[in-house]
Amino acid sequence: MSPFLEMNGVRYSLDRLDEALRAAPAPFYADAIQFCRDWITQRDQFTFQTSGSTGTPKQISFTRSQLIASAHLSAEALNLQAGENALVCLDTRLIAGAMMLVRSMVTGMNIILEQPSANPVQLDQTAIHFVALVPYQVVSMLQSRAPRLQQIKTVIIGGAPLQATTVDALKTFTNQIYATYGMTETITHIALQPLSGKTPQQHFHALNTVSLSTDNRECLVIRAPHLGQTPIITNDRVQLIDDKTFAWLGRIDRVINSGGKKIQAEYIEEVVESLMDNLGLNNRFFVAGLRDPLLGESVTLFVEGQLTEDMKTQLHQALGHKLSRYEIPKSIICLERFTETASQKVDRISTIRNTQKK
Repeated sequence: MSPFLEMNGVRYSLDRLDEALRAAPAPFYADAIQFCRDWITQRDQFTFQTSGSTGTPKQISFTRSQLIASAHLSAEALNLQAGENALVCLDTRLIAGAMMLVRSMVTGMNIILEQPSANPVQLDQTAIHFVALVPYQVVSMLQSRAPRLQQIKTVIIGGAPLQATTVDALKTFTNQIYATYGMTETITHIALQPLSGKTPQQHFHALNTVSLSTDNRECLVIRAPHLGQTPIITNDRVQLIDDKTFAWLGRIDRVINSGGKKIQAEYIEEVVESLMDNLGLNNRFFVAGLRDPLLGESVTLFVEGQLTEDMKTQLHQALGHKLSRYEIPKSIICLERFTETASQKVDRISTIRNTQKK
């Protein structure tokens, strides 16, 4: 049977995409269908914009052959099969959503389009075999106890680090669930971390043909034939196990230099997450360094929404039992709402900038 594209319960063969485009009920569907049309007509160059979560957004172009090579690597690692159904519920103007379409068309999978939402896997959908999600979708589905998440053969999660409580919850699942490591520059993921089943793992494992090393900052350096001859030098601090395996520590630009001590913000966030969970708080938060005349930078906890003064005191005291005096946030700043990027990630830089303007 030829692959199909499904939208709002209606199936279209890939030679009827003009009809599907006319029926598109929202821009998300139109963008996805137009990308498929461009692919089928053998377009050779595709341009994507980076998310902007760690710097100024920029545009990056890739050739058709590069996208195909990336899709084949994923298909091999994840055992994607022709005739299976792939749910596409991420913005296809960005690389993560677009590569779901490419993987589907390269492997002969069917495409199920679903408007991005907190819980895109619905009970009345066609059976789903493969989906890519971002952490907030996974958390929302776990909180709603949606049974469909467990029924999907393969789930990949990317776009931001997963919280420890989410990772623990996924360990009980028996389907294939992976955290991914990658970025626009690497044409999405180049490494996978198994999170579920009998052998959940602590480390990321590079896809076939990808080799890894580190620079003098202990940041990851990536080499892969489909990414070109020039290695990609990242700002991600890692513990390199070998040239295919690593543990992610955090971003070099999120190291806070406080009183001469180098503190990784992501480590503080792991501790904060656990303590906020114990206190029954589900606010979004992040840790960053603010300029300080004495320390250089002071560790600061930013929280979305309001905390009572009593709750702030409890949280601060609990942090004092888990962190060194250099690591404890010097202040807790509550904001009504965080600034977000186009891909719905927290834009820490803009959020901090807006805070300092007030």
